[in-house]
Amino acid sequence: MFKRLLRTDDNLTSFIVRITVALVMLPHGAQKLLGLFGGYGFKATMGYFTSQGTPAILAFLVIFTESIGSLLILFGFTTRIWAAMLTVIMLVAMNIHSANGFFMNWGGTQAGEGFEYHLLVIGINIALIIKGAGRWSADRQLSR
Repeated sequence: MFKRLLRTDDNLTSFIVRITVALVMLPHGAQKLLGLFGGYGFKATMGYFTSQGTPAILAFLVIFTESIGSLLILFGFTTRIWAAMLTVIMLVAMNIHSANGFFMNWGGTQAGEGFEYHLLVIGINIALIIKGAGRWSADRQLSR
């Protein structure tokens, strides 16, 4: 079962998709976990999520998945698991942001950000769930 979960091909496209989503999501995780890139760090992020009604375990899983999970996707280790976790996070975020419409708030005229970014991340993660980590991944090495 575990070997099947890791199975992937030597596909360059899967590698590009994997690196792209990891490099986009990792800074978001670093904001939440470490306070980098203008983020608030672990304690403040946990406080914010739980004050909004998010159970502490789910808040922790969001922070862990966006930071450590993104790093593991970067290396291509258990990629399908982390891509699935990010998909769930993005579905929830998409639901929250849907009140602001589809588009990002480039002009600063909306009440908040739309959900187009979340939809893109979901699509990328679904591709990883289907195809796997691709070329130069730990999953490929472990499944041989």
